Amino acid sequence: MPRWRTLVLLVVVVPIVAAGLGYLGGSQIAPGPKAPEAPPEPAPRDVALGPITVPIFRARAVIYLTVDVTLVLKGKELPDGPALVPKLRDETLDLLTRLAENRIFEPDTVTPDDLVPLLERGLKDRVPGLQAAKVNSAAPFEQG
Repeated sequence: MPRWRTLVLLVVVVPIVAAGLGYLGGSQIAPGPKAPEAPPEPAPRDVALGPITVPIFRARAVIYLTVDVTLVLKGKELPDGPALVPKLRDETLDLLTRLAENRIFEPDTVTPDDLVPLLERGLKDRVPGLQAAKVNSAAPFEQG
């Protein structure tokens, strides 16, 4: 081969071929686009409902049960806001009233540990995102 052909081959053709191979090889070994990341799941939050007083009507007396409840919510189903706690209090009061009317528990002997599974089972359909219920105290009293 004449010298000028070798020079043209080395200076022009080899870099063009190498660039093409480099581009194709780089596109094959380069990482693909990242999959969109799921947003992190929000941490559980405790919503203190405060003391709730439930009147329990019996044949010759009215007994009041004061229950201090905290609900643990997880997820975004229930947004934060001024209407959240009253809604949760209403649902909890309604459930406790129904349980008392049906004599599911006796107010004189009920303990916080007795109420936790009843609240969790009763509120799981009413409160989306309910993870747990905590009963801090349960104290009966009679007025009069």
